[in-house]
Amino acid sequence: MSEYKKSSCINCNTEIIGEFCHNCSQKSTTQRLDIKHFIQHDIIHGVFHFDKGLPFTLKEIILRPALVAQNYIQGKRVRYYNFFYLTLVIIGFTLLIQSYIGAPILKNNNPSYVKSINFAKENMKYILLSFIPFFAISSRIVYRKVKYNIAEHSIIASICLIYFLLYNLLSDLLKLIGMGKIFDPFINLLSTVTIILIYTQVFKEFYQNRRYLNVINAFLTLFLFTILFILLISGIFLFVTMI
Repeated sequence: MSEYKKSSCINCNTEIIGEFCHNCSQKSTTQRLDIKHFIQHDIIHGVFHFDKGLPFTLKEIILRPALVAQNYIQGKRVRYYNFFYLTLVIIGFTLLIQSYIGAPILKNNNPSYVKSINFAKENMKYILLSFIPFFAISSRIVYRKVKYNIAEHSIIASICLIYFLLYNLLSDLLKLIGMGKIFDPFINLLSTVTIILIYTQVFKEFYQNRRYLNVINAFLTLFLFTILFILLISGIFLFVTMI
């Protein structure tokens, strides 16, 4: 299939010099859609392209989470998939797996308790997303001498949440094969250690001569987040029982 060459961008009509439009990034040449191109490019290339996009971002977060955070904060973002959308995708998979596992049997039949648990289940996506601002606020307070703003701290928090969700997804998958109780304590510990390591790696250049202080600050960030998150959950449960 031949390509249709354009002297101006078909998307925004800007004059094109080179392979891409400098205004909107539209390719200077486009190919008419057919079934072969759709399968090869839009599906196979789009899903399994590991040089950028969702698969690349997920791979880099798993292998080099601190580097991904540093790159994104420094402006090297073109190859990365939107962290917020990636978080929503993983939350979707987690909720799907949990629907197959089924809800645990409640030992406490108190109506207020049951009502609070049901509310939490119905709003789990929003509760999980609240992880980001609460972690960002915690790290902003603890690492206040590092001149990162709250949005930059939110990037680090997003990566920590993605790792947390991946560990929970692994835990849920193990529960499907009856091995959740065996590995849950190890996965919880690994999740905590990973978050601490991410923070120490992201901020290590600011604490080259005081590495112990960097580790302490990472622990303090996690501790402060835990306190804030407990207060949030307690407030939600109190509100639900009152309405």
